[in-house]
Amino acid sequence: MSKSRKYFFLILVVPLFLSMQFCKRETDAFTVVPVADYYPTQVGKYIIYQLDSTIFTNFETTKEIHSYQVKDIVDAEITDNLNRPSYRIRRMIRDSAGLKPWTDIATFMATPLPNSIEYVENNLRFIKLKSPVRENYFWQGNSYINADGDLDYLKSWEYNYTNVGQPYLIGNKAVEHTVTVLQSDEMTGDPALFPNNVASKNYSVEVYGKNIGLIYKDFIYWLYQKNNTLGNCRVIVEGQPDTPCPYDVDCDLLAQTLNGYMKCDTIASRYSYDGYGIKLQMIEHN
Repeated sequence: MSKSRKYFFLILVVPLFLSMQFCKRETDAFTVVPVADYYPTQVGKYIIYQLDSTIFTNFETTKEIHSYQVKDIVDAEITDNLNRPSYRIRRMIRDSAGLKPWTDIATFMATPLPNSIEYVENNLRFIKLKSPVRENYFWQGNSYINADGDLDYLKSWEYNYTNVGQPYLIGNKAVEHTVTVLQSDEMTGDPALFPNNVASKNYSVEVYGKNIGLIYKDFIYWLYQKNNTLGNCRVIVEGQPDTPCPYDVDCDLLAQTLNGYMKCDTIASRYSYDGYGIKLQMIEHN
């Protein structure tokens, strides 16, 4: 081979070799982890959690946290409404100390698909995990939900992965390989600092352990606003005496029937919360 041909050969081969090495490194860096690795669905698989339930009492002005233990177990293989293989998940509950017997309280459904995990809870279908499992990958996890009315707080949630493959501390135990799914993180106002202003919080995060499933969940939603307590409601019809509304009658409907309008007095006014929260933290699993 002549010297010029040798140089030409090197010009062609060396970039090709470097390109192959670069592609190999790129492939190594973006090794795809199946979503099923973070959500095993073998029948008999269970996880026990500490559950902290947040509710608002005292006319929705005071936050209370009630604690329990719950056990989620993959109970049976079933099919969903699209005839896809799915799994029924049975939830049981007992006292927070774990002294009383388990009692059934709910069932859920998980549908593992090649590129996602769908989860049905209270007839709402969520896309809990989606391929590819890599840092800062986003998807619309609530896209199957008609998030109007009472469910408007679920609208336009943009799920995204963080801390992919990183360890996560549960109590004093570390789960070595996990992925965090941040689902929502929105807050306006602060009732502690400004008790006479409207405020809201909408936060949800889940952490999944490889070959385990959901190991941590923290969801809290509330709307803090002024609510009026009305009394002395009556129907106003022009030219006629006011008609008091009986306690067992829809006053607004009565006003429409009489071609008038309803009027009530505000007898109390206070800022209060409307919402709830759930926190799950894994205690043990098989």
